[in-house]
Amino acid sequence: MKRNLYLLFFLSLLPTLRLSAQQVSGRVEDSGHQPLSYVTVRLLSADSTFVKGVRTDSVGTFSLHASHPGNYLLHVSCIGYQTAFLPVNLQNDIRLTTPIILQNNDVTLQEVTVEASSYVRSKDRLLIYPDKQQIKHSHTGYDLLYRLMIPGVDVDRLNGTVQAFGGEVSLYIDGRKASYREIQNLRPKDIEKVEYYDVPTGKYINDNAAVNFITRQYKTGGYVAMDAKQTIGYLKGDYNIAAKLAHGNTQYTLFAGYNMAKYEGDRENQNEHFVFSEHETDRFANTLASRIKNNQQYAQLNVENKSDKRSLLAKVSVVRDEAPDNYRHSMVRYSDTGNSQESFRNTDQSGLKPEVELYGYFHLPKDQYLETRLTGSYAKNKYRYEYNENSFSTLTHTQEDFYEFNADVSYGIQLKHQNSFTARLMHYHTVSSALYEGNTPSWQHLWMGRTSLLAEYSQKFGKRFSLKVVLGLPSYLYSLHNDDSEHYLLPYVNTRMLYRLANNQQFMVNVYWGNEAPSMETMSKAEQQIDSLRLKRSYPFKKLPNAYLVMAVYSGQFGRLGLQAAANYMGGTNLRIVDYYRENNLIVESLRNNGKAHNVNAELSASWKISDAFRVKGEGTWFYLRYQDTPYRLSSFSFKMQADYYWKDFSFGIYGRTCSKVMDSDLICVTTPAKYGISASWSYNGWYIEAGAENPFTKHSDYEYSLNTDVYGYRKTLSSRTNQQTGYIKVAYTFDFGRKTSRDSRDVNTNINSAILKAN
Repeated sequence: MKRNLYLLFFLSLLPTLRLSAQQVSGRVEDSGHQPLSYVTVRLLSADSTFVKGVRTDSVGTFSLHASHPGNYLLHVSCIGYQTAFLPVNLQNDIRLTTPIILQNNDVTLQEVTVEASSYVRSKDRLLIYPDKQQIKHSHTGYDLLYRLMIPGVDVDRLNGTVQAFGGEVSLYIDGRKASYREIQNLRPKDIEKVEYYDVPTGKYINDNAAVNFITRQYKTGGYVAMDAKQTIGYLKGDYNIAAKLAHGNTQYTLFAGYNMAKYEGDRENQNEHFVFSEHETDRFANTLASRIKNNQQYAQLNVENKSDKRSLLAKVSVVRDEAPDNYRHSMVRYSDTGNSQESFRNTDQSGLKPEVELYGYFHLPKDQYLETRLTGSYAKNKYRYEYNENSFSTLTHTQEDFYEFNADVSYGIQLKHQNSFTARLMHYHTVSSALYEGNTPSWQHLWMGRTSLLAEYSQKFGKRFSLKVVLGLPSYLYSLHNDDSEHYLLPYVNTRMLYRLANNQQFMVNVYWGNEAPSMETMSKAEQQIDSLRLKRSYPFKKLPNAYLVMAVYSGQFGRLGLQAAANYMGGTNLRIVDYYRENNLIVESLRNNGKAHNVNAELSASWKISDAFRVKGEGTWFYLRYQDTPYRLSSFSFKMQADYYWKDFSFGIYGRTCSKVMDSDLICVTTPAKYGISASWSYNGWYIEAGAENPFTKHSDYEYSLNTDVYGYRKTLSSRTNQQTGYIKVAYTFDFGRKTSRDSRDVNTNINSAILKAN
């Protein structure tokens, strides 16, 4: 019944606006009257607001339409040519009888960039045209996104993470979802513009927020690229090589890389409190020695073919990940006996994963598109955990075969009355077969099937107000060996209302309600003894967690100043939170499914381009979390800042953040220390060299962890070599041959998934 009501509501909206579309079409040529392919043609309103954009086809022709008649401006640009502007008056369809001629630019190709950053608000996204300084002094896609200083977007360019609205930002390249390696190796000078979807619609409907890098397309030539990053202060390195060859519409790219880390000296001081039926005790542990080692290797081959009507991509990759012989040697003392003794904790884990991915994007007639993606992978995972303390010892050795298959199909259509419809069907299937040997032997054969159907309807009312409604019906099926299957239907609804206060100002309200699915590893019945007093156990859920969100966001661009203010409330019931209880002189760590939480966030972010050479950004965040019917609550404030200065071939930057506190579903309060750093880079032709330091004047920077339950609690201070005074140097070189080619990015998915239950 509800579904029919929604349909009737949507159908009632269709005739509310009946606007005729005015079309302008033409041809772009060079000074020798040769057609120019893949030239960017933008239609701007009289106040220079972006309306729509396309690229010319293989013979230089283009076609654009506007929803309203009036005066517009055609902005035609192509690398290596001078930008052209042409006023047009759209009262009826116009066919330009005279070609638009682009004159050659006399300056070198590397210097042809937009002269000033341009932030243009358009419907559900912010269009950003990077300026010359930002492109020249960036080496990766993360670098460029960091230097763009988008208000409300937090970019950690060294670790490759992007956050907004308290969640992860999905990253795309030319509309195709990209991984860390792909963005890490994206060449900034090949980026034409960046689309930031703070109100995701269409193919981005399943994202919290999205960034899409639009790149320039080239036909011939190739490149060889090498880069190396070495940390100073402890042993850590990241080394990569890539080669690409473009021939007509087909491009071949080969990637390979190796990264590793090895360091000692982590110090952990911990005080644990245990409450048993007949007595209480405290355990004090101090680290005497520790060692961390890990390494990873990967290789991937990409074959991509593009035309005006479709894009096809095939990827084959293999990833090997290993963290061998990691140990911690501690001195342990118990308060009830006064005895002191040594403890040894060792972990050893590895994974090997081959993967195949097929992708296709098809432009259909009448403003329609179809996008498909098929991914299949297999992982062989091994995990070994050993703990020894005096006469007590525990050992677990686990081997797992992990299979994944993912199918994703999206269809979208742009309708005639400022409305659009998108449908997306996804299926994700995993199988985990894990053999646990040691003190707690078991065999866990678990498979999960997840099928999701999403439908989105967007409607714009006039020039200022728009509404988006997304309905989702995911279905989850879990099956555990020798146990009954569990089936869940998780309907949800997400509504976003957007009001344009002015051309570059908007106010958005988002309302969400839905259920959340249990993670795969929690559905098994495995258990892992951690030490002589603690046991960890999975907990298959019977009740679905509910989540609801209300968020309001204001954003505006005032010349060189950008602002964003956001506030949100998020709550939940039947939440999965950690649970501790007594069992046979052990404290068991498991989960329970009856948590209730209230979370409030408020954020104010601003970026200011003081001059072409100097830009700054600041962000303040207030966070409050309370778990209902428990004593757990937390309130904290944090501030982040960033400043960049450019001078000729050099750039200089500083960044910093205050200490902050968070609490997760494990009820652990984590205090993160203040962090700051400096960097300097030099860029010339194909060379890029960068050096930086983190916490250069701080000798001690410790993380603090605390937990307090009725039967178990602890306070821990962790001092790691990775969080102290460190530095790094990065050297990269790219050699282009033939004509310039856009640099593909390493989109190797280096994550190896697993459902193994592991000790903390």
